Amino acid sequence: MASARAGRLSHALLLTGPEQVGKTTTALALAVELLEAEAWPGGPLAHPDLWLEDSDSQNIHIGRVRLAGTEGPTLQDFLSLRPYAGGRRVAVMGRADRLTEQAADCMLKTLEEPPPATHLILCAAHAERLPATILSRCELVALSPASASEIIAWLIERGVPEETAAAVAPLSAGRPGRALRLAGDPEALRAEIEALNLFLSAGGTGTAGGLSVASKFAFSQNWEGRERALVVLAAWAMFVRDAACFAAGTPELAAWAAYRGALERWAEAMPAGRIVEILGRIVGTADAVSANAQPRLAFEALLLDVFAGADSPPKVDELPPAPAVNDGAEGSPTRRRRGAPQERSRGGD
Repeated sequence: MASARAGRLSHALLLTGPEQVGKTTTALALAVELLEAEAWPGGPLAHPDLWLEDSDSQNIHIGRVRLAGTEGPTLQDFLSLRPYAGGRRVAVMGRADRLTEQAADCMLKTLEEPPPATHLILCAAHAERLPATILSRCELVALSPASASEIIAWLIERGVPEETAAAVAPLSAGRPGRALRLAGDPEALRAEIEALNLFLSAGGTGTAGGLSVASKFAFSQNWEGRERALVVLAAWAMFVRDAACFAAGTPELAAWAAYRGALERWAEAMPAGRIVEILGRIVGTADAVSANAQPRLAFEALLLDVFAGADSPPKVDELPPAPAVNDGAEGSPTRRRRGAPQERSRGGD
């Protein structure tokens, strides 16, 4: 904000970072400050000098960007008007990496010749999908994941029970938006805990056990199926990362407090190098699924590689159940501060 007050803030910012790390939330918070919109009637999102694209659409088409487009008010419709309430206008585009080629070309013209007193804030988890011409015209701001302890404290401040916050933090992988969504969605939290427990249950079962667990994750190859597969892989990766910490003699760096017994069992049974190898295999599978590999086959190959060999993970005798979750009563994390932009929990935060 110091740059904004001094008149040095770039006309175009690109916020990057993992899915649900808080990119759109940060962009909106900046917009509220720039527009002094905290007390605007109807809330900051009703401010006439703020334009927001944060839909669930898989692609952002040119009809959402160009003047008099089919998905108005479009970005250029908004920018063609004079500021209504003050001297600035702010346009926020969540998940800008969904821009089609035509839409990106149209956006480029706006970035090259921005109207005065206008700030364009783009958000992208996959900045590499944006054209180099757009990247070169934006000031890059990278957002890093928060630590598990920071996520837990943040959730507790929002009324989440400590037990639930401790379960959610490792699954969130440092992403506040994802943590908040899981804390308020008992079914999703339970499903992710069960997916991790299934993975660990394959220990000591060999090829048959690996294939049996893989059959439980026959995700479709469409966009939704791949997203679900990536969520499962992220949970597995977080556990294996913690097991590597235990094996390396640094258990204090682990986030999965509820799985301490399982983590100690892995660390006792396998050398740190093998655990790191498994972690790399999970990350590689996630990359392949992101690049349109068929999730069912990718999971089969992964689980066979991890559990079918002589150096496979051990049997884990006891696994924690999914915790109880605050479901929306007083103090629920779904409630928000009056006048504050709502915390975003979709992939485009």
